[in-house]
Amino acid sequence: MTAKLVDTPSGNSLAELQGRKNKIVIIDDEKDFAEAAAWEVEDAGYETVLIVEGSFKEIDNLVSQISEDVYGVLCDQRLRKSGFANFDGSDLVATLYDRKIPAILNTQFYEVDKDVPIRKHRHKIPVLLSKSDLDESTIKAGIETCLSEFNGSFSNSRKPYRNIVRLIDFDEKYKEDTVDVIIPSWKPDIPVSLPLSLICEWIVDFQPERGIRLIANVNSGAENPEDLYFTNFELAPEPEQIDGIS
Repeated sequence: MTAKLVDTPSGNSLAELQGRKNKIVIIDDEKDFAEAAAWEVEDAGYETVLIVEGSFKEIDNLVSQISEDVYGVLCDQRLRKSGFANFDGSDLVATLYDRKIPAILNTQFYEVDKDVPIRKHRHKIPVLLSKSDLDESTIKAGIETCLSEFNGSFSNSRKPYRNIVRLIDFDEKYKEDTVDVIIPSWKPDIPVSLPLSLICEWIVDFQPERGIRLIANVNSGAENPEDLYFTNFELAPEPEQIDGIS
């Protein structure tokens, strides 16, 4: 199974996506894992195309190898190993989301990867699975979830709501600076780790301080912390000025 080099489609409608052939591209720098995933994809009734070799400096270089008739993409998170790519799978899946190409992100290191490395793009990653959870049902359900979001239909666990977010700690020793936050209206006893850069996308020159209160869009209907995403950060006003925010 080899990748076909074609121009990348853009601006596809949902109807066009649903009319594509049952072809799923599997992207993984470890061939054994890609081939194992291919068995599950084929059991789900799809054709498979593997991309397991290359040296991709830019995301567009890899996107250009995803053919026009692809129905979806199954992408590993850790693409930087062995010089396969200069970016993570989460970067690629977010790019595909913008182009309305359904993509499922998967990882062998689910417990490690599920938080900070992926959180920056989590709002554009509808489905995150561990490799052990890949099977016929999860693949089909994942593709359908992506297509639904492209059509503007979000599950309760993916709908964003304005929430108070309180910073409780920060760490400068990780691969990148991170902060731990809690969402009082969600599960106030469970801290969630975020890359500091995510907040700085919305608040210029933001300086983390323990106890500082922010407001952000959060899919607070999610059950698990790894499924949370955060966008549209702003500094919260004084508590007595907050009205109508969960």
